[in-house]
Amino acid sequence: MPDEGLSTRLGGARVRSVGVTVFVGLLVLSGCGGDDDSADTTTGAAATTAAAGATTAAASNNTLTIKDLKFSDLTVKAGDTISIVNADGTAHTVTADDGSFDVEVPAGSTATLVIPAAGTFAIHCKIHSSMHGTIVVT
Repeated sequence: MPDEGLSTRLGGARVRSVGVTVFVGLLVLSGCGGDDDSADTTTGAAATTAAAGATTAAASNNTLTIKDLKFSDLTVKAGDTISIVNADGTAHTVTADDGSFDVEVPAGSTATLVIPAAGTFAIHCKIHSSMHGTIVVT
């Protein structure tokens, strides 16, 4: 029996159409991850928000993770970019107690923050009053 090709042995056009459908679906999904900073509230420091699944260049040691309604511990150098990863299914803020910055981070999204000056910054979430943490900037 001559070799009729993989697609013929697996059902011909049906396999090819499934492959095309999957490919088109992936293209559509890849276009859904746009930035929308219009809902961000930021004061004092530079901040941006990226949609879930977006790739960020921040080093893992400069990541503030929000998970289970808690902030991770973080120590960074002044001027470093901080990647804020919201691993919860609800929106949060990273708000300095002294008012020097306020970043909204939608559920499942990532935002960035740059704190230009050294210091110890007590933080809280304006949405969830029980959430408190500290960012140490050297």
